[in-house]
Amino acid sequence: MGSICRANRARDWYHAHMNSAIQGVRLLAAVCVAAALLLHVPGAQAATLGLVLIHGKQGRPAQFDTLAAVFNEAGWLTERPEMCWSRRRIYDRAYLDCLAEIGAAVAQLRARGASQVVLVGMSLGGNAVLAYGARHDDIDGVIALAPAHAPEFISRRAEVVESLDKARAMVAAGRPDARETFADTNTGEGTSFYGFSVTTTARIYLSFFAPDSPAVMPGNAARLRTPLLLVSGTMDPTQRGARVIYDRVPGHPMNRFVSVDATHMGTPAAGRAAMLDWLHDLAGQSHAR
Repeated sequence: MGSICRANRARDWYHAHMNSAIQGVRLLAAVCVAAALLLHVPGAQAATLGLVLIHGKQGRPAQFDTLAAVFNEAGWLTERPEMCWSRRRIYDRAYLDCLAEIGAAVAQLRARGASQVVLVGMSLGGNAVLAYGARHDDIDGVIALAPAHAPEFISRRAEVVESLDKARAMVAAGRPDARETFADTNTGEGTSFYGFSVTTTARIYLSFFAPDSPAVMPGNAARLRTPLLLVSGTMDPTQRGARVIYDRVPGHPMNRFVSVDATHMGTPAAGRAAMLDWLHDLAGQSHAR
């Protein structure tokens, strides 16, 4: 009889503890389901910052290797498209058509989970991010590093004047898409400009170099729809009009003009701390909302 009682008590103990374990598993499963559902509630996740890095004239995406690594280390997403003014592609599309490639990179970041997207452009890339920001509402901020390529001034250079005349003559003759050799200029490691030749169509050349080109920066700055950080080097000959560009930007509490002791090519490295501060502030404002 004693052995039967002991067996019954053991059975009761087993069932009690099994029921408790089952309840525990059910509770854990319920918590996991609730957590999974919470992650899909709009606004429940922390904002994820995405950055589109736009290289300069004759540049390439690898120009931003170091900066992309810094941003990725901060937990941010990056895209680095090869633009139509790279050394390999230079001027294979008209200026405004090139901006569509920035839009594709923005869409890729959104698809990867970016809730905020900021454009970061260097030199001609800095010019392009101003133009994109003036025409699109799908971004949250613009960083222009040594923004350059000012057609209203470049178009006065003797060699460019000659090329513009040739391009206009081609258009008048019904040959806007015929390819020819034209003059261009750029700024390298030093503090002076250098000239070189490009082969493209008359229509494309005019879209970049005509004095009324859509690449004119003060006009685009005046139409900018997002906050701007403009970083300008004191030893950069392209930055003589940087303040004029910045002063045209519509007022926003996040707008900042930062002057750094740097040449044209040295500006991204010299402005890194300012960029990180500004991006953290921008992300912080999003969290506050």
